[in-house]
Amino acid sequence: MADNAKTPPPPKKAPQKNAGGSKRSLWTIIIVAGIAAVIVAGGLIYLSQRSGDTSSSESSAADVEAGKLKDVKQVTEFFAGVPQNGNTLGDPAAPVTITEFADLRCPVCKTFALETANQMVGTFVKPGKAKYVYRLWPILGPDSVSATQCAIAAQQQNKLFEYQDLWYYNQQDEAIEYATPAYCDGIAKALGLDMAQFQQDRQDEALWTPEVQEVQVIAAQEGFGGTPSFIVEGPNGTKVLTGSLPDIAAITDAVKSVQ
Repeated sequence: MADNAKTPPPPKKAPQKNAGGSKRSLWTIIIVAGIAAVIVAGGLIYLSQRSGDTSSSESSAADVEAGKLKDVKQVTEFFAGVPQNGNTLGDPAAPVTITEFADLRCPVCKTFALETANQMVGTFVKPGKAKYVYRLWPILGPDSVSATQCAIAAQQQNKLFEYQDLWYYNQQDEAIEYATPAYCDGIAKALGLDMAQFQQDRQDEALWTPEVQEVQVIAAQEGFGGTPSFIVEGPNGTKVLTGSLPDIAAITDAVKSVQ
């Protein structure tokens, strides 16, 4: 959430059982790479404003763990039939690429997802005008790292976009830690993922550490102010959107500028 998210301090505990060593390794990467991001951003990354939280979740964390999630049918129907490969949605040959850098626990990312992202997919991705790349940038503490692990595990089964959308529909208060294995499993089960594979991939450091490391470097190079931030690339150039939350008009202008 541009101008709104704060790069977190080192965690004081391993947030996920049986994966503590991997989580600490990832935090070492985040801390080292994040120093450059903080310098480039000039201190613009700070704690999420409550105004970005559009509504409180009707589903509690316990509900999600128990499989009582909001909007499962809506999410699965929306993405049905849209090509999806890893972290890319849409025709791989589309001339424009819209890349979002987001944190699943970020309330402003939720605002973008529920108010703008689906309009963007309907306007540009489904007609083949652009492809949508979703990259995870966990900057809201250890729980965001846990959420990132889970989303990248869903990505291995080409369900990242359903996973992130369903997460946002059921997102909890950012002031609490809720991205437990049971919470992540609740979303994965609702989407019909292979649970044995999902749980194995969630704990595989080789899957998520290089991804987060690369995103940290990009964030520093581009001077991102926080999540969500965007890079729109096309035949006629590149447009970076960071520092404010773009609406569909801003996304449309960026796409037109690079076509």
